[in-house]
Amino acid sequence: MLRLRVADFFLVPELPVTVLAMPDQGAMAVHRHEFAELTIITGGTAAHVTAQGRYPIAAGDVFFVPPEQPHGFAEARGLSLVNVLFLPKRLPEPTDELRRMPGWLALFESEPKYRDAQGFAGHLRLPPEELERVTTLVRELEAEAKRYAPGAVALVEALFAQLVVRLARGYGAHASPAGRRLLAVQKTIRHIEEKHVEAVELGVLAKKAGMSLSTFKRAFKAVTGTSPIDYLLQVRLARACHRLRDADTTVTEAALAAGFSDGNYFARQFRARMGCTPREWRDRQAGRVKT
Repeated sequence: MLRLRVADFFLVPELPVTVLAMPDQGAMAVHRHEFAELTIITGGTAAHVTAQGRYPIAAGDVFFVPPEQPHGFAEARGLSLVNVLFLPKRLPEPTDELRRMPGWLALFESEPKYRDAQGFAGHLRLPPEELERVTTLVRELEAEAKRYAPGAVALVEALFAQLVVRLARGYGAHASPAGRRLLAVQKTIRHIEEKHVEAVELGVLAKKAGMSLSTFKRAFKAVTGTSPIDYLLQVRLARACHRLRDADTTVTEAALAAGFSDGNYFARQFRARMGCTPREWRDRQAGRVKT
């Protein structure tokens, strides 16, 4: 599989963002790249090909492709697009305000993560007038990156931040039915991740999502591919593994800190999901046991 490299696209090493306009994009084999990519479809139609499947795309569609995630295009008909390529580790960390925006979470975290279960139905599609505003901003970003005048790094970062905020707002304002479902479920995912140590009640989660209990359980499964209780279990096990990396933390302490009140239940679930006991897992991470 072709792997696109940073050195071939970021010709000004100081800039963490570059723009690649493709006014006549044909079919492109599945590939991956070292950098992150925001794709904005400006015209025509095609099938977006990912590891999960093939999804129709058209003018106004915007989607995020994380580094190393395979994707490509097929059945292109008059397809034109703009790729905003960026290096997340070289950009300022997203602010807490930005991370709290439902549209930012949906665009950059939830939609790519749950694309398989969602079938791409939760992606962002901008109406024509908003697409024009976004493409105008991208053209300004492209021109500034090419010009590379004094202060270019600061201005490019500022223009990229404007683009991200506009797209995050656009997701909230123009979400499809699947996108609105994603936004609603996303609130409950955040609640589970923040309150995983506490008892989590399905009724409370459903209320946060603004749904009846039965509708919420169906929506959560449609978005994440699993149930709320199973997702909570996954979060707790992940937190326990993080704790187990500390040699001074006992297995019981790791279990309690992750939200497990029953050590036997924790051990059973850990073995079922991880294929070994918590102690064996810790030893493997420390290199004391050969797998």
